[in-house]
Amino acid sequence: MPRAIGVDVSLGRGLDAVVMEGGVVKEAMSRLGPTHIERLLGELRPDAVAIDAPPRPGLGLLRDPAEAMRLPVPPRPGTHLARRVAEYELSRRGIGSHQTHFEESHLFSWMTAGFDTFAAAERAGYRTYFGSGKRHQAALEVFPYASYVAMRGCLSPGRRWRLAWRRTALEEAGVTGLAEDASIDTLDAACAALTAERFLDGNGSFVGDAREGVIVLPVIELADRYRRCPSPGNLAEMTSPRQCECGCGSPVRRRFLPGHDAILKSRLLRDLRAGGAARRELERRGWDHREEG
Repeated sequence: MPRAIGVDVSLGRGLDAVVMEGGVVKEAMSRLGPTHIERLLGELRPDAVAIDAPPRPGLGLLRDPAEAMRLPVPPRPGTHLARRVAEYELSRRGIGSHQTHFEESHLFSWMTAGFDTFAAAERAGYRTYFGSGKRHQAALEVFPYASYVAMRGCLSPGRRWRLAWRRTALEEAGVTGLAEDASIDTLDAACAALTAERFLDGNGSFVGDAREGVIVLPVIELADRYRRCPSPGNLAEMTSPRQCECGCGSPVRRRFLPGHDAILKSRLLRDLRAGGAARRELERRGWDHREEG
């Protein structure tokens, strides 16, 4: 099973890191520096490290109308000029994101900590993944909020529920081992690690342009548009002809929320050795379970 390290980046609080193996949180650490990450990678040699930050400044590709028109859904002229392609691809779907400016003087200060973390990872032998080449033993750029949205199929219901919403997303994805009082930074580090695991397992994807950086996601494909999740108080008021078949309880128009079929399949494969029920369910859905043999 894959082992990944997820890193949540902050300039003031330091780095939060989670070591995850097969969806199980093995260790959570706080207030680290880039040298700690370098040493951790050297000692544990995970399959990948996922960092919640861009690896370097943007290139401003979307300033060029010809570059913008190459995209499946081009931005309106004169918009998103300072965003990277990856950030635009999230933004146009409703997933609010930072923008990694092409001028260093306009970058957010925490991004420099991210640059340093990617540099530390490279010194440990983990080169930044830009959309091609090997995925294992690589440093992946992730954006945990986008990962949560992709897994849950909707945007956060608001700041009031942001901690519970994040934790629920991880629990639905099968993550275990989180402390009851885990902070948002620890949850985001865990989400980063989970995103890396799914990507390595072939259950992920990425958006962006290889010239400036790609953001890795824990689903095969993003939806065209995401709407806000209902707040917990409104859940009972929702009416839907069906619910997601993974068991998360979310209303759907089809069988699954985006990526939730992979969640169910992964859960059934893990349960396969426990008895015949999981095998029968896998066979009923036509999913191959020979990888467990």
